[in-house]
Amino acid sequence: MSISALKEKFNSLTLESENHWDYRGNNNSERDYVHGFCTYPAMMVPKMQREMLDVCLEHLQDTSLRLLDPFAGSGTILVEGMLRGLNIVGIDVNPLAILLCKAKTTILNPKTLQEKTSQLFTWITIHDKTPLHQFDGINKWFTKQAISDLSRIRAGIITEETVDYRRFFWASFCEVVRIVSNSRDCTYKLHIKEQKDIDAYAVDAIDLFKSTLQYNISKYNEFYSELRKRGHLKKDGLAYKGQVKIILGDSIAFLNHSKQKYSLVFTSPPYGDNHTTVSYGQYSIMPLRWINYQDIDEAVDDALLATLYEIDNQSLGGKSSNKALTPARKKVVKKSETLKAQLEQINNLASQQSNKIIAFYSDYDRFLDALSRKMKPDAISVWTLGNRKVAKQEIFMNKIMIELCEPYHMQLLTSFTRQILNKRMPKLNGYQGEEKGLQSTMTREHILIFVRSDSDNE
Repeated sequence: MSISALKEKFNSLTLESENHWDYRGNNNSERDYVHGFCTYPAMMVPKMQREMLDVCLEHLQDTSLRLLDPFAGSGTILVEGMLRGLNIVGIDVNPLAILLCKAKTTILNPKTLQEKTSQLFTWITIHDKTPLHQFDGINKWFTKQAISDLSRIRAGIITEETVDYRRFFWASFCEVVRIVSNSRDCTYKLHIKEQKDIDAYAVDAIDLFKSTLQYNISKYNEFYSELRKRGHLKKDGLAYKGQVKIILGDSIAFLNHSKQKYSLVFTSPPYGDNHTTVSYGQYSIMPLRWINYQDIDEAVDDALLATLYEIDNQSLGGKSSNKALTPARKKVVKKSETLKAQLEQINNLASQQSNKIIAFYSDYDRFLDALSRKMKPDAISVWTLGNRKVAKQEIFMNKIMIELCEPYHMQLLTSFTRQILNKRMPKLNGYQGEEKGLQSTMTREHILIFVRSDSDNE
């Protein structure tokens, strides 16, 4: 399939019906296989990414290529890549994302997994008195009963000797921690529930953990069976035939030091700095403080989990402040007429927000530079974006990105929008800025598809 044919294929699907990419219907937003292990902010729709990936692979006609997701999140792209037998690379700065990616992409023996689960359940039943886990603020965010139950589950998981199976258990445990905490579920940020709601809430954490883990096992078994049916597992069924690489860290740093180049990139990047958009770090910090983070990755350190904000500080634009930015960071404004025009309007409404926007797009531009250097000639990249609001003004990230990509020989092939249906998380998001309180979240996504246009990208 030629580049023109690839463009035509996407355009024909978009024109097929006005809501083709919305995936309306009872089953179209279902998170099948291992996609639904643990709730995570702004999760992709698997069936949509699946369809787009298949179109791109038909064009590339190379099942040995490496599929890169530089903002891997909960691992949707990585799982879909494995289902197609691809070599996959995922990067994320959030340890919870890395835990989920590893839990979903690690091949386990289904029989052994069920046996170890039964042993874990037995241990939890027998050991009804275990030392209580402690960390700063635990009594604020969890009831006494929740602390007791979660400590018991945690102690049981730690007894498992094999880290791959512990990670699988931790992924289920994280979902339970989130549900039984005292944080309101109407926002990604940590906001304490009213006392009457805390007093009235009576979920049995142990029963919830057992049902969650058994559900995840059933979905993993489906994934395992599908991989085996498609011939993507080695003969003994205990390993994936392709390569899987999951990296905890900054995508810019990784790309700048990596020698690997890519033919295909699928991702959904942050839409702004995490502090004022989706607070992935705050959302993740409570589960992370319960688990043995050394099981996630050796790169996790105490400093990353020391405060509610450090994970978000490490994200694009996360280290910005209201102080003057360096001239180097301000250069990004000259690269996008859309960004420049929007900043002029925002300065009249909320000047203190301008630096945060500039800081984010400065980091984002550095990321695009690093990525473009690691893309092969004619490489395809597919981006799922959202346009956030600042001072009640929509920031047109879809337009800004097209302008920022042009100097890096990434030319827009085609684009379309979709309506976000059946959001798993609420339509409100906490934002502590000039507009304090709960703000409505975006209801549409923009999909941009680029092709690397030159042959010399050293």
